[in-house]
Amino acid sequence: MLLALPAQLGCHCANPACDSGLVSREVCCRTGYELARVPPCQEHLSSTVNLHDGVTEAEAVETALSNNSAFQATLAQLGMACGDSIQASLIANPQLLVYFPTSIKEGQYTLYAPIESYFLRPARVKAANREYRRVGEQLVQNGLDVARDARLAYIDLALADEQARLAQEAIDIRNQVVQLTNQRLNEGDISQLESITSRVDQLNAQAAHGVRQQDISIAEARLALLMGLPFQDEPLRATELPRPEFGEFDESALVSQALACRPDYHAARWAVAAASQRSDLSRWTFLRLDGMLDVRSNSGSSKTGGGLRIDLPVFNRNQGGIVRADWELNAAMHSRDAIRDQIVQDVRTAARQYIQARDNLVLLEQQVAPTIDEALSIAKKGYEDGGTDYLLVLQTASQYLDVRSRMLDQRAAMARAAAELERSVGCRLDGEPMDLVRLLEETSPPEELELPLSSPTAAEPSEMESGDLSPPATSFATLLD
Repeated sequence: MLLALPAQLGCHCANPACDSGLVSREVCCRTGYELARVPPCQEHLSSTVNLHDGVTEAEAVETALSNNSAFQATLAQLGMACGDSIQASLIANPQLLVYFPTSIKEGQYTLYAPIESYFLRPARVKAANREYRRVGEQLVQNGLDVARDARLAYIDLALADEQARLAQEAIDIRNQVVQLTNQRLNEGDISQLESITSRVDQLNAQAAHGVRQQDISIAEARLALLMGLPFQDEPLRATELPRPEFGEFDESALVSQALACRPDYHAARWAVAAASQRSDLSRWTFLRLDGMLDVRSNSGSSKTGGGLRIDLPVFNRNQGGIVRADWELNAAMHSRDAIRDQIVQDVRTAARQYIQARDNLVLLEQQVAPTIDEALSIAKKGYEDGGTDYLLVLQTASQYLDVRSRMLDQRAAMARAAAELERSVGCRLDGEPMDLVRLLEETSPPEELELPLSSPTAAEPSEMESGDLSPPATSFATLLD
């Protein structure tokens, strides 16, 4: 009866809460892309991904989430945390002491059952389960980072392709100017020096085109690595430079949404909950209470008795462990606040970068580009007729190419800012709005712990230095609650 009671208490309380689909489910909810677990040394391509007709942004992100080796390696942490949770649920093995009967000593059989292991099991399981959720939420954040990095790499490749096309257009413009220059040179309208200058511009344009081709190769290699396809024989080609449109948004609302959605902030809150549970548990880890069942046999008769074996906490009450656990809780709370502040900065920075790039692109497309297109057409026509100086044609062509290049840069900056903004908020902004209430209910710790530094579980340095490190008067009932 003495040994059965703690067994019942320990087995009917908290159990390991391992959810192998946690990361894949939340990553899919936030990005819209399925997450596949790929065995080592293998590649996975979804049935919807076709690399032969060019790579879209969606294909790049989906493939990266399934194939990126660094991300797949971090997913193993969830299994490790599950193992820790299972281990925390196990109770300590009983010990059996045996003395064999001899001619001068009776036989003795003593069973020791660690009672404190049953009582402390719920607290250990709760701490391990909270750590499991922390690891899971952090891995979800890692998935968002991989998706963001894949999008940025795709944008770089698409931008390099567009710049290469612009460089080819620059070559075509220089070729037209060289043809006009040779025609006017043959007619005696210009000097040999102007003809040489036009050919130099043509060669410079060809050299710039070669540099752009190398930029494509470099961007392609980076995207292939992030997609987990470093040995892909066929070069990756981006289909288009994305242009996300979010419309008008409220920066304050985005900040509130980010604090509700960001997995790393949820992970930090679970870290505080786990540290708090470990701090409570540290008050009792010194405890050792064994139930005893003793059997003695001699000359065909046996005697059975029970008892308790208790460690007397005269010297060691885990004082140092309590101090460490309290400061770990303190550090976890400050880390949570630091992540919260970083989220606010990330959202504000990305939102303002997006607005800046969008406004600049609209200005270039609606006002500057039509004007410079018309100016280049007039300059080329005038030079062909002989009424325009070559330097004016060169200046107008350079302005035209510069405006086109700036438009590409602003489109890329707008796409990069959009990728950063969605990563900063923690979900896609161009799809169905997330149910933030349900999300908070699923991802938040059972309680939000706002403990002042003067509380018993987060003692200030002055209290620690005073030597008053006794455990608070906490009952087992409170510990198991």
